[in-house]
Amino acid sequence: MDKVKIFEPLLNQFETEEIRNYCADMINEIPDYIFTIPSSTSGKYHNATQCETHGQIYHIYMFASVMNHLLRLEHKKEEFPKPKQRDCLRCVPIFHDAIKCGLNGSTYTVFNHPMLAGEWVRNTRVEHDINDKLKEVIARMCERHSGEWTTSKRNKLVLPKPETNMEKLCHECDILASRADLDMIIPNELKELLGLEVPKEELPDINTYAITFGKYKGQLITDIANEHRDYLEWMKDNMSLREPLKTFVSELLK
Repeated sequence: MDKVKIFEPLLNQFETEEIRNYCADMINEIPDYIFTIPSSTSGKYHNATQCETHGQIYHIYMFASVMNHLLRLEHKKEEFPKPKQRDCLRCVPIFHDAIKCGLNGSTYTVFNHPMLAGEWVRNTRVEHDINDKLKEVIARMCERHSGEWTTSKRNKLVLPKPETNMEKLCHECDILASRADLDMIIPNELKELLGLEVPKEELPDINTYAITFGKYKGQLITDIANEHRDYLEWMKDNMSLREPLKTFVSELLK
């Protein structure tokens, strides 16, 4: 399994080569079981899609999607003005549950997995390593992603609550990404990377396809590509596109 390839669409959202390369190296250190288990090993707490096989990967994608949408907002860029800050945040969806079932892969989620993830970040050395100060920021966000749910009847450990704005944002994104009444459309590119069957759709003629929404509603997508290419670039970066629009936008931007 090419672990990095599975997360390549998320890595492409990073702004700095330094932390992107670090995150890619760390992905190779994630236990194999993470790539097949459901996000909720008990069938509770996560939406139906994330309770399927590969559900943990689906949860990571949804967590990252929520976070990236927020990090594109002007006020979030003002709150976290440094690209390295934002890229440290982008590591957390991938890292926060990396040791979800413990170091040896138990049947169920272990309560202390946020702390295990934090220690994993602090102690793992990789080729494209980053300094310990940045690692500590990422480790703390992993340790505090459970937010206010800090105790368990079956464990004496009390997890730390989020304190900084970065830690609070990670918790908020994680919560939204796991709610039973919120779900995501699994991208076909992710299904293909996971070896799942992707039903083939016959696409309409790109030359006669008109946009059905927005300020260019009713206009041919080929005309928009010629006259307003920046709009297609905006759509690709800010919208969860469905077929046939996803393929058409990608083709016209090549």
